Amino acid sequence: MKPSPPADSLDSLYKGYHGWLLVWLRRRLDCPHNAADMAQDTFIRLLGAREYVAPREPRAFLATVARRLMIDRGRRQKMEQAYRDELARHVEHLEQAPSPEQILAALEALDHIARALEMMIPRARQAFILRHLEGLSHAEIAERLKVSTKTVQGDLVQALLHCHAASESAL
Repeated sequence: MKPSPPADSLDSLYKGYHGWLLVWLRRRLDCPHNAADMAQDTFIRLLGAREYVAPREPRAFLATVARRLMIDRGRRQKMEQAYRDELARHVEHLEQAPSPEQILAALEALDHIARALEMMIPRARQAFILRHLEGLSHAEIAERLKVSTKTVQGDLVQALLHCHAASESAL
């Protein structure tokens, strides 16, 4: 077995493990182009970190970062699909379908919301997703997250404030 290359810097991590990560992602994603994009997104995420600390297990570390990005991507796609589905349901009631510019603006707003979700504490993000994507009540969310209804309400307020701030910064 070939010894693993050192990962003492982000540069050496990229050089030593980018190929491995690409193969790993190709096995999990339906498209080699998506795998290449996800591999690049993984390293971009690491570039955005405050500081780089060499991982003891580089492959496990990269796989974890990539898995989290795939989850984020899935959430974003689910939000976009929910918007498109809702739009399709309402198109027949509209006098005029939205223009491409309006659709683009809505998708950009969803992207800003998705980024805001990434910046939230995990519990607030989960509460937001459970409420607005899965349609659960505050009591159901509280039960699922094992917190009080008041905590859920506070988390949802925090999440909405994050989303509002993200939409304001987009303007």
